[in-house]
Amino acid sequence: MSRSLSRFLSRLTALALAFAPFAVTAQSADAYPSRPVRIVVPFAPGGATDVVARMVAQKLAERLGQPVTVENKPGAANVIANDMVAKAAPDGYTLLFAAAPIALNTALGMKLPYHPQTDLAPVSLVASIPVLVMVNASTPYRSLGDIVAGARTANLNYATAGVGSMPHLIGEALRTRSGAQLTHIGYKGAVPALQDAMAGTVPILIDAYIPAGTQVLAGKLRGIAIAAERRSPVLPEVPTTAEQGFPELVGSGFYGLLAPAKTPAAIIDRLHAAVVDSVNRTDVREKLIKQGYDVHASTPAEYAAFIRREIERWTPVVKAAGIRPE
Repeated sequence: MSRSLSRFLSRLTALALAFAPFAVTAQSADAYPSRPVRIVVPFAPGGATDVVARMVAQKLAERLGQPVTVENKPGAANVIANDMVAKAAPDGYTLLFAAAPIALNTALGMKLPYHPQTDLAPVSLVASIPVLVMVNASTPYRSLGDIVAGARTANLNYATAGVGSMPHLIGEALRTRSGAQLTHIGYKGAVPALQDAMAGTVPILIDAYIPAGTQVLAGKLRGIAIAAERRSPVLPEVPTTAEQGFPELVGSGFYGLLAPAKTPAAIIDRLHAAVVDSVNRTDVREKLIKQGYDVHASTPAEYAAFIRREIERWTPVVKAAGIRPE
């Protein structure tokens, strides 16, 4: 074999090896999915995030033609689950059903083993739950103005499910915006915070509609404001924060589907189409809305932009309030 022919064959082999990953990627994307898909949820079973994830998983299985299972990996402010998916193979078989900490952990300045904007690929924002400001029914407060006026003459405690949560950030934004004397009491979860608010141990509770909203409907707590741009169909009598002069106090627990970064675009597109078709079905949408969720079906780019805006919006609030993650 001549030297020139040998060099030519070597270059041809190198070129073939260089393009091999792209061929495999294209082939796997065309055949996707050929086996079960796993959705990792960063919370325990039965919570608001898990409920939506399982509903979406069931519908995705119907549309993808493969089983879609839910694996709960709670702990460490969602870091365990988020990192697990960020480091998974980018083949579309391990996905993340993320909650608000996907953005808030960064806003809180946490040192993370992954970066939410570069190590994960958004598929679609799916749903959100509005945050409510509530008071014990025995208190005299009937508006945000009443709370602010009361907290200017004496300190008022407000409870949330924990430090660095969306309700906590909204409470601190209200405090700094109004100059009210509001002291945060962070509980280890929504249930003990709700119990103390109902018992009158703390006069104010800021929490997501699930699970606290049912107690407003039952008359055991008084709904003061919903931190949203429009009123909730399940609590239409509760005015928004914007209606009461606080348009910047808008926040929710939000949930969306992400894949590991570098997942082929064809797989992201397939997943996105399946998610949008699932959540736009009348039965799914109506069921979620009836339970208190707002339903979304964003593009991957819109979900990525939403995460970025949430980081940018809440970082100054964290710094101004001196919030440190626990």
